[in-house]
Amino acid sequence: MPRRKLALMVASAVLLAGLPTYAAPAKVDPPSVDLTLGPGGSATLTKKVTTPIIPPNPDIVLLGDTTGSMIDVLAGVAANAEAIAGQVMDTQPTAQFAVAQYKHHNDGALAFSVNQSLTGSVGAVHAATQEWVGQAEGGGIPASDFVNALYQVASGAIAFRPDSSRIVAWFGDSHSEDPSLGHTMGQAIAALKAKDIRVIAVPIAGTDGGGLDSLGQASAITSQTGGVMMPGTSPGAVAQAILDGLENLDATVTHQQVDCAPQLTTSLSPASKAVPSGQAVEFTETIGVKEGAKPGTYHCKAKFLVNGAQHDLVQTITVRVPGVVVHDVLTYEGKTVKMPVKLDKASTTPITVHYKTVDGTATAGSDYKAAEGDLTFTPGQLAKQIQLQILPDRDYEEGKETFGVEFTQGGTVIATAKVTIKEHNGGSCGASAIRLLDKDVVAAGSGKHGCDTDSSSVAAKKLGAGPVAVQVSAVSAKTGKGASSTSVGSVKITVLGQVVEIGAIESHATAACGTGKPSAGSRVGSVRINGSEVEVGSGPVTIPLPAGKLKLNSTTTTADSVTRRAVTLDTVLTDLVIGESRAGCVK
Repeated sequence: MPRRKLALMVASAVLLAGLPTYAAPAKVDPPSVDLTLGPGGSATLTKKVTTPIIPPNPDIVLLGDTTGSMIDVLAGVAANAEAIAGQVMDTQPTAQFAVAQYKHHNDGALAFSVNQSLTGSVGAVHAATQEWVGQAEGGGIPASDFVNALYQVASGAIAFRPDSSRIVAWFGDSHSEDPSLGHTMGQAIAALKAKDIRVIAVPIAGTDGGGLDSLGQASAITSQTGGVMMPGTSPGAVAQAILDGLENLDATVTHQQVDCAPQLTTSLSPASKAVPSGQAVEFTETIGVKEGAKPGTYHCKAKFLVNGAQHDLVQTITVRVPGVVVHDVLTYEGKTVKMPVKLDKASTTPITVHYKTVDGTATAGSDYKAAEGDLTFTPGQLAKQIQLQILPDRDYEEGKETFGVEFTQGGTVIATAKVTIKEHNGGSCGASAIRLLDKDVVAAGSGKHGCDTDSSSVAAKKLGAGPVAVQVSAVSAKTGKGASSTSVGSVKITVLGQVVEIGAIESHATAACGTGKPSAGSRVGSVRINGSEVEVGSGPVTIPLPAGKLKLNSTTTTADSVTRRAVTLDTVLTDLVIGESRAGCVK
């Protein structure tokens, strides 16, 4: 076909002025997941991956038929080369382009040639396509050798990047010889598939080339490489058709889990999913925590690939395994002690914690009653408690005895607490000016045989547990000579919006061993609740509160001992005692 000269090149801005500027919608939703699960727990999530309009990190080969009948087409594509490359790079900044051409084997050395190797320079792409216009000649028969050209592109003529989306955007107006310069169409397709190269074919209508897909070759190549066959295109619309073809490639999304903590189990389904580029796919993921995993924070990532290429489509996963919080407790013989058990964070799934008492210097059966069981925290629940029975002991034992409570999950010890038993017999006495959660804050009395002289005091103290906050002033506790006493200057208790203010508090207890029964008494000054005065006398009084009960001047007696508590705040999770005096005798 004769070579024709163009009178004027049309500016690219004119031809592609109406094309949209692509946004980059590729994303994972949600981009991060934060779960709280217990050992053995799991959660099922939906991950939505929106694919990019243009495949990620693309290596795009512009392959043009440069025989004489294509001169108008080549001029239009060359004029628009910078616009094509620029708009693709707006969406995929790492895109690179190569430029190649083909003719018929009768055209000798120009039957296939590479005008520009892969580059990120739009200027270089434009310059290479301009070479097409200068070399637009040859042919002369309604056939070409695009089979050889595609085989060469897939066999080393273009040095594709290892992590790229490989695409050939090819246009022409005539079928190919087959075999073509020694290569069959089957060999060309196999070579393209081996390199994961997808082909976009743009048939040119209205020229004398005979038709790119006249023998069905272009349809076979595009369908078998996962590419796209565009409709017949007029010479002036080829640039637009190339961009449309890049938008209409299927996006196959696969996934992999990376950097996953060994304490976690993860699975994603399905293994892959294909949609038209720019659309979204959904995957179902199950995340679990292995039995025996210790409390802590664990991480994993779900990485999604589009057509095998990376696109920063990563979802971060954080799994928090709650820890158990327990504290040592101090108690006395013959008492039932409540031990609060808390989680340091709420779980989204049920969590079961096993507990078991363990002998120390105190032994089960003689000093305390052995206990074992499970605590199950429902989703969102943070606190529970266990009860431990301390046995009475008629034989005086020097000092204190202890035993432990172990908390386990899946056989792994995750927390321990110590229970200390104080001697309660043998003419002992004790004073506890403040006790919170069975822990003495200001107390006196060694717990040894007899009432030893002991004292403890603080000018002021602030303390709290859960919803309870306490402020006290001028606090003292004393024991000695068969007696115990406490005094507190003033008290302010805040619990769930209720403010309880109490004036001076005193308590005392006397053993009077051998001369009479133990005796005790207490005095509570003024009581105000949320600013309103409450009348109290010297006798026992119980005042209901939204969070529990406020008990005043309560006495517990046995045949050998007496305990007087001036103030007791009894709630589900917190026990507060102010002004407790104890005295007892041994028969």
